[in-house]
Amino acid sequence: MRNLFFLLILVLFSATTKASDPMAICLITGLPASDVSYEKIQRIKLGKGSYGSVADILPAFAQKADTLGANAIVNYVGSQRFGFWPWRVVRPVVRGEAVKLDIASDKTCKDIGGATVQEVIDTNMEPHLLDEEKAPKGSS
Repeated sequence: MRNLFFLLILVLFSATTKASDPMAICLITGLPASDVSYEKIQRIKLGKGSYGSVADILPAFAQKADTLGANAIVNYVGSQRFGFWPWRVVRPVVRGEAVKLDIASDKTCKDIGGATVQEVIDTNMEPHLLDEEKAPKGSS
């Protein structure tokens, strides 16, 4: 009976701990700056079986990275690819390498040249293009 009580307490505490938010995972096209260290976890790739947008599969991609314990994806690429029958099916595919970034507490994903999964979905733009759009144009 005592073991059952402790098991119940353990289950309650594990259910109340907040998991990380997969939509806050940092997507970086290429590699972060040399002053940012990271630990490689695993290459990941996810594709949709039919037509659609990259934004359709980004939540599942982020969830997969979060499950691996990653807080960022480096060498991120999201694109439309030809499927098995290239004349019929073009499908979205995302890929990259799940990593655990070690960044200073005063830096954000944007500071190291990335964008969160949520920002990429909201803007429908590659992470490296988000900063270029906000930069003043015509400054040569």
